[in-house]
Amino acid sequence: MPVTLKDIAERAGVTSATVSMVINNKPNISEATRRKVLKIAKELNYYPNVIARGLATRKSNSIGVIVPNLASSFVVRILQGIKSTNRDVDYTVTLFDTVGQKENESQLFQRLARERRIDGAILIGTTVSEDEMKIFRDESVPCIVVARKCDILDSVYVNNEGGAVDATDYLIAKGHTAIACVICRKQNLPAEDRLNGYKKSLEKHNIAFNPALVVEVDDDTVEAGHAAFEKLWAAQVTAVFVPAGDMAAIGVVKEAKKRGIPVPGKLAVVGFDDIPAAEVVEPMLSTVRQPKLEMGDYAINMIVDKLEGRESELKHKELPTKFIVRESA
Repeated sequence: MPVTLKDIAERAGVTSATVSMVINNKPNISEATRRKVLKIAKELNYYPNVIARGLATRKSNSIGVIVPNLASSFVVRILQGIKSTNRDVDYTVTLFDTVGQKENESQLFQRLARERRIDGAILIGTTVSEDEMKIFRDESVPCIVVARKCDILDSVYVNNEGGAVDATDYLIAKGHTAIACVICRKQNLPAEDRLNGYKKSLEKHNIAFNPALVVEVDDDTVEAGHAAFEKLWAAQVTAVFVPAGDMAAIGVVKEAKKRGIPVPGKLAVVGFDDIPAAEVVEPMLSTVRQPKLEMGDYAINMIVDKLEGRESELKHKELPTKFIVRESA
């Protein structure tokens, strides 16, 4: 038989109402009574009936984490940051993978927010518009957007422009002036910020911006990098910055090697993200590191603060990037 509040109350010598107040972290309970009740609850292996509590409070005690692609190592590292937080989180974390389909993301947002299947949401790497995300605000569901700044919802992200400036500055310091830039428009604001950082660095060093050296790809994949190589090598560049991401940068490196073009001897390559594969590819990839674990940790703490009423104002947290020098540039 499952342990009940009455069982704990009888053992502690208090009322069931007192036990309920302790379990639900209500005020006006002495510290001695609180400690005693919690100790007995632990001894009896008591677990609150979350479903029953949800029916009574219209809360699910669940945080939905929505990702575009669970196979992405970038996403996985952020999820690890959420899981490894030092904070005690009394919520079930439910994962939703939209497999990169924009329509699926938008439809899922509508369903989760309107049906109140979750108390709060964390969106990692979403590519939909802010207009499609506002359903969470309209339905009063706390929501944190990760890896992208959002004007209408709380967000945690990196200084994308600053990271792009650092990468381009480094290539210029190495003597490169013909530098291609591979972007992924699907990434929306981060792509714009990174392109702006690239332009800002060129301007700072009196190098004219050439739109012909900007190559657009559909996604951050090795195949996208292969396709980008055709265009950038035809433009006779000596270096390529790939803010689209490390997988696309690895695609550029692999295609260069396939054609007998030494990296970095004839072509320097810099990525963005610093995923584990960046250290496995040969030559190892120089890249801009995003603090993925920290983003996950900030996100889970921000959403819990929202859910528990400790934070009500719109909040944005920008984290710094770090340029990582390896072998490809």
